[in-house]
Amino acid sequence: MSRLGIIGGTFDPIHTGHVLLALFVMERLPLDQVLFVPAADPPHKEARPDMATAEDRWAMVERAIE
Repeated sequence: MSRLGIIGGTFDPIHTGHVLLALFVMERLPLDQVLFVPAADPPHKEARPDMATAEDRWAMVERAIE
């Protein structure tokens, strides 16, 4: 059986703290995998012209976890 963790957020932008949190949780629980789930349309934030698109935030997450 695989143990899975999920971290969701806006990730605008994703940063070292997000990645370190995932690594810490993987070691402490221990988990086999942590999934990052960027919110496509974050309900707690109003849309702003400077906000990255969902596609751009997804690309940032992919690069950060490589």
